[in-house]
Amino acid sequence: MAPQSRDPTHLRQYFEYLAGSTLFMHALKTRSDLDVNLLAFGDDPGLAKDASHLKLLATKNPGLVPESLKGALSEYSLQRHRKRNVARSEKRTIAKALGLHATPLTAQSLAATGIIKVVIRDRSDDTSFKWGTLLVDRGNEDLVDSGNTALSVPVDESWYVIEPDESIIFIDSNGLVSLAVLRGRCSQRPDLLTYVNDVIDEAVNDCKGVRPTHGGELIQFGWNAGPRHARVFGLVNNLTNKRLSMTARQQKDSRALGILALSWNLLVASLPAEAIAQTLGIPWTYLMALSAFQQLSELPLRDKCHKTMNHQLYAPYAMNWVTLHSIVDPDQCQLHGDHSSGGNYVDVSLRVVVKCATDTVMSMQPKFKHGTTLAREGVCRQGTAINFSRHIKKAFDEAIAIEGDVKAMVTQLAEEKK
Repeated sequence: MAPQSRDPTHLRQYFEYLAGSTLFMHALKTRSDLDVNLLAFGDDPGLAKDASHLKLLATKNPGLVPESLKGALSEYSLQRHRKRNVARSEKRTIAKALGLHATPLTAQSLAATGIIKVVIRDRSDDTSFKWGTLLVDRGNEDLVDSGNTALSVPVDESWYVIEPDESIIFIDSNGLVSLAVLRGRCSQRPDLLTYVNDVIDEAVNDCKGVRPTHGGELIQFGWNAGPRHARVFGLVNNLTNKRLSMTARQQKDSRALGILALSWNLLVASLPAEAIAQTLGIPWTYLMALSAFQQLSELPLRDKCHKTMNHQLYAPYAMNWVTLHSIVDPDQCQLHGDHSSGGNYVDVSLRVVVKCATDTVMSMQPKFKHGTTLAREGVCRQGTAINFSRHIKKAFDEAIAIEGDVKAMVTQLAEEKK
């Protein structure tokens, strides 16, 4: 925090110094962010910690502020206020276009729109598909190395393949939503998809992934419990460039968390109310594991994402938004005959294959075996994902318990000292 000073002489000197600073006055004129370096008092920290604090000091001490600084600061504040109002107006426009303020609809209400199909389908008890089995689209068996066991999907005609333009919700015989796949939720704002993909590209280039040995990149934001062999609970700090200014860091974090907030609101407003209610109803929603993912297949991807797996999360559903599925190199991809681009989501026990497509929102039950199929070369797939990590919740619980223990110990020591 910037040092405080009630000495009028000191404050006057600080204001006069800023008024005489070409860099500072240029920043005010160009509406730039005022970082700690611009607010510095020579070689010493500035008396103001940010633009708002500087405005407050100037307002409380108008007689100490040179007229040139007073006028420039007033115009700066006015223009920044207008800029914020424009940003708020644009957010409201986006929220209205995407229906983000709408109450989530039930599966039957979504079906009544005539755009989304509802299918009653129970899970299979077949246990022959073991955890860790490679998944590959039928016709893409050439991607599987010799000696590896793979499950070609669809296995037979009893499997359901969701086409790229098909929106569908699967419900079991008890009325529980098993899987929801909705397409084109952002079709009215394609510019927004472009922006989200640009931010994901930036995050992938700027941040360390949480699974460095896997194909593609998975960039996490928010709370993290550290690596499995060394649990350290705290907020993610994964920028690779440690020399970035605080302003640059905040801008990158703001953009990344902005698209993840958009993802959350879009998923909540789009997916069936039955699934959303169970997610919103748990007391630990704010410990969501927020992440952006990107998979660019320079070689056929062979990692755990492409094997059958299950996750024991503390919420019954996980959600994601695929913002891009593109064949960036058709020559490498070699889509001919029965070949598929790959990277398709598979729910093994539900016997469903979801063909990947840009602008797809999904909710699934991660405790059941699932995965994605091997992707061909030259395919790019990216988006955002929201999960509810059990080990993050456990770490948070332990941190709260330790904090309580420390407070109790300090109180006890204080009482003993008295």
